[in-house]
Amino acid sequence: MRRSTFAKAATGAAAIALLTSGCLGSSGTTTTAATGTAAGAGKATVEVMYGFGNEQETAFQKDLKAFADKSGFTIKFTKAGSWDTEIKTRVAGGNPPDVGLFPQPGVMCDLAKQGKVLAYDDATVTSAKATLVNGFVGAGTCTDGKVYGLPSAVSVKSLLWYDAPVFAAAGYTAPTTLAELDALTEKIKADGKTPWCIAAESGGATGWPITDWIEDLVLRFAGPENYDKWVAGTLKFNSPEIKPAWDYFQKIAFTEGNVRGGTKAIAATNFQTGGNVLFDTPPACYLFKQATFIAGKGGFPDTVLAKADTEIGVVAFPAKEAGNNPVLTGGDLATAFNNDANTLKLRNFIASKDNGVEVGKAGYFSPHKSFDVTLYPSKMLQKIASDVLYKSSAARFDGSDLMPAKVGAGTFWTEPIKWISGTQDLDVTLNNIDASWPKAAS
Repeated sequence: MRRSTFAKAATGAAAIALLTSGCLGSSGTTTTAATGTAAGAGKATVEVMYGFGNEQETAFQKDLKAFADKSGFTIKFTKAGSWDTEIKTRVAGGNPPDVGLFPQPGVMCDLAKQGKVLAYDDATVTSAKATLVNGFVGAGTCTDGKVYGLPSAVSVKSLLWYDAPVFAAAGYTAPTTLAELDALTEKIKADGKTPWCIAAESGGATGWPITDWIEDLVLRFAGPENYDKWVAGTLKFNSPEIKPAWDYFQKIAFTEGNVRGGTKAIAATNFQTGGNVLFDTPPACYLFKQATFIAGKGGFPDTVLAKADTEIGVVAFPAKEAGNNPVLTGGDLATAFNNDANTLKLRNFIASKDNGVEVGKAGYFSPHKSFDVTLYPSKMLQKIASDVLYKSSAARFDGSDLMPAKVGAGTFWTEPIKWISGTQDLDVTLNNIDASWPKAAS
C-alpha cells in the first residue's frame, strides 16, 4: 500500500558510491562530485523533508533536534502533504531538500537514475547491515547496485490479530504455520462461527489491502528471491511461482462460511474498522490480517486499545513451514540530495541504530535488531518487535510500493476487486495485471 497515509511506517551491499555526473548540489546547481564522501565545512541549517505526521512526526523531530544540537547545526523540518508530487516538483525546480525520507523506493530510484540523489558509501552500508533486519538494505538498492536509501522507522504488515481472552476461552491456539492456520479456520467454522474478517474498502484506493495479503503469501510460497523478481517484473503475476499465493488467498476468501459477509462484502468493508468486530460479544469474526497501524488511533476501538496488552492478541502471519518466517514491511528510506558534510551526517544518523529513541517511545519500530524493545510503549508492540520483526528470516518492503505506479497503485488494486466481486476469474485478473506492466524502453 501507499503507507504514507495510514501505516506506522522499510526496508546488496554497495561498492564505494560514485555520484553520477549532474547530481544537485546544496545550492540547487549541478555538480560533478565523483565521491560519496562529505564536502565543505557543513551547512548551518540542513533541511529534511518527509511525508508522515502525528506522533511519529513529533518524535522524529525530537530525535533529530537532539542530534543536530550536539553536532552544531540546526534543522529545517518540511512536511510534504503529497510526497511524490512535491519531491518531484522541488527536484525539477533545482531546489531539493538536503535529506529526504522516501516512502516509495521506486520514486527514489527514478531520481537516482537521473543523478539527483547520493549513494551511500561502503562503510556506512556495512555498519548499517550489522544491525538491520536481513533484507532491509535491498529496499534502498537501485538497479545499478548502489544503495541510495536506508530505512528509518518501519511498520510491520505480516500480522494476524485476534481477541486474546476469547481465543483462550474457546481453546483456540494462535497458528504458527499455514497448515495450522487452515486447521484453525476449519475448527472455528465447525464451531458454528465465522473465522475471518477481510476488509479492502479505502475510497479511491479500494483494493490495496489485498496487495498486502498477496505480498505476504508470495514471500511464503515463492520465497524472498522470487518476490524480488516479481516486484521487478521479471516474474509475471500469472507465473507458476506467483500464482500459488493467489490460490491460497482464494481458498481463504472464497470458501463459503470463511469470511464475514462473503466475498462481496470484502470490497465494502473499511480497512481501518473492518477488524473491530473481533471484539464484539460474541465476535463477528475471529481472525484479521492487517499492519501495525490497526492497533492505533482510528483502528481498533478506543476501549480495546486502552486494554491492548490483555485484550489484543497478535502473532506473525503464519509461515509456510516452521522457521521460514519472512516479514512484509513499510517505512521510509533516508536519502541525501547533496554531499554537504552536515547533510551526510544527518542522513547517516537517521539511518543508524542510534536514531529512533523518541520514535520508539511513540510506538514506531526501529529497523535495527539491536534496538532496546523495552522502549516501545506497550507489551503488545514489544512482542511485535521481538517476536515478529527482529526474529524474521528476511524482510521485504511493500511490493506495490516498489512496482511501477500503473501496477502497484493501479491494476494491482483494481483487478482483484473485480475478481473478488465475481465479475471475472483469477486467470483473467492476473493476465490483466501482467498486461498493464509498462513495457521496457527500447
